[in-house]
Amino acid sequence: MANDYEKRLLRVVDHIHDDPAGDLSQVALAVVAALSRFHFHRVCHDLTCGPAANTVRRMRLHRAAVQLVGGSVPLRTIACGAG
Repeated sequence: MANDYEKRLLRVVDHIHDDPAGDLSQVALAVVAALSRFHFHRVCHDLTCGPAANTVRRMRLHRAAVQLVGGSVPLRTIACGAG
């Protein structure tokens, strides 16, 4: 059963990666995972040791850090893109 939940959460991670500026609310991510928002919250918390918002924040910060190291994108653009 956990394997099914892992696949669902990997779909969510792919969705966040593909559209970091999109609607990444718990409700929207629950739809991607094909779970109710309450069940999604429990599964996400159990498998990632925290709420989905932490995953979204971590992925946005990672993307911003990569752009900062690259040095070709203005800081203001990076900040706006990171949300």
